[in-house]
Amino acid sequence: MKKRSLLSISITLVAVIPVIFTLAACLYKPSDHKQANIWTTTWATATEDIKEGFWMSKGHFPPKPLQNDTLRMFMRTSIGGDKVRIKFSNVFGQSPVIIRTAHLAEAVTPNASASNGGIKTNTDIMLTFSGKRDVVIPPGSFTYSDPVVFDLSPLEVVSISIQYGDIDEKPITGHRGSRTTSFFGTGNQVSQADMIDAVKKDVWYTVTAIEVLNTPPPKAVVAIGDSITDGYGTEYNYHTRWTDYLAERLVQNPDTKPVAVANAGIGGAGSSLSVEHFQRDVLDINGAHWVIIFVGVNDIVYGKKLSASRIIKNYTKMANLAHEQGLKVYGATIIPMGTHSEISEKEFARRQINEWIRTTAVKDGIYDDFIDFDRVARDPERPQFLLSKYAVDDLHMNKTGYKALADAVELRLFVSHEQTVPTN
Repeated sequence: MKKRSLLSISITLVAVIPVIFTLAACLYKPSDHKQANIWTTTWATATEDIKEGFWMSKGHFPPKPLQNDTLRMFMRTSIGGDKVRIKFSNVFGQSPVIIRTAHLAEAVTPNASASNGGIKTNTDIMLTFSGKRDVVIPPGSFTYSDPVVFDLSPLEVVSISIQYGDIDEKPITGHRGSRTTSFFGTGNQVSQADMIDAVKKDVWYTVTAIEVLNTPPPKAVVAIGDSITDGYGTEYNYHTRWTDYLAERLVQNPDTKPVAVANAGIGGAGSSLSVEHFQRDVLDINGAHWVIIFVGVNDIVYGKKLSASRIIKNYTKMANLAHEQGLKVYGATIIPMGTHSEISEKEFARRQINEWIRTTAVKDGIYDDFIDFDRVARDPERPQFLLSKYAVDDLHMNKTGYKALADAVELRLFVSHEQTVPTN
């Protein structure tokens, strides 16, 4: 049986108004990520405003009222640790979110749907907030749970169960593309071994990060992107995004074992939305040391005004923001677009951008290095198309394709000192 105990440290952080975020950003120095971040993010998701009237929110609201009831969610972490804290967010809410109680536990199986949301009850532990079991998160704010001693293994799937008090479900802070099943049950079921009569939906709400406290502090790589990074095309509950495979490679290599992975992909995102989310979803990630920018295909395929220069300008904005905070920046080439490339202007823009990533971006110091996903994913006989063994449609890949992307990432990029590190 794994030992669990509460720490009495209070670390609730509440950003009351957006001005505070702005002021904090202005005061942030490039060395802060190296010196101040003792906590490291082992799992994170991009924070989305799931709201009425927004086309991407359709079908992603809670399937039943949350007030007084329990939501159980599952996340696979990257690195392990023995002290854990959870970030709860209401940044897009318009009224307070009341959490009556929240619990952390190990999942019975990595596939949550196979066990009806089962948890190992001997690992179940109540989270507290400034020593109390309940907390009110004001609109536009976030909070952390108090640290708990929790024997978290690398690549472990954990459950976070919340019994809400008052909460408005529209708008709600969450993430549409969880690719894992969440369970919505009646009443307080936070410590139930299995959820009773639960309604299922593949979505995350309120929880946006899991962090660990290790010595020495590990570092994290954040991948910002669109539905390709968010894992569209994968089989749900099997944790087969390309970032999941990258986390496995990093953990299995002695020189990169302490490197965590955070996924900031949003389905439907273009480069402009990525710029808007960059502070919250990349720079605010505790322990962030590297960022991979892998976005742009939606700009080309669906953008009203196609402009390679505008996409490159957005890449440059993100890279400059990251460099200002001491992060290294790696750009990833845009993978093939299939039949969308039949419009010559679109394919020309993709190739123009990829050439810039491979040459100018690195030469001019905008990117510190690049990852050539296009080279790995394309069909040599039809370079505008994905390899058929990887493709689920013109733009997205299956788990074999996503693993190929992860295998293309050179692990040397995540070693802070001079060492020889295998690239495969």
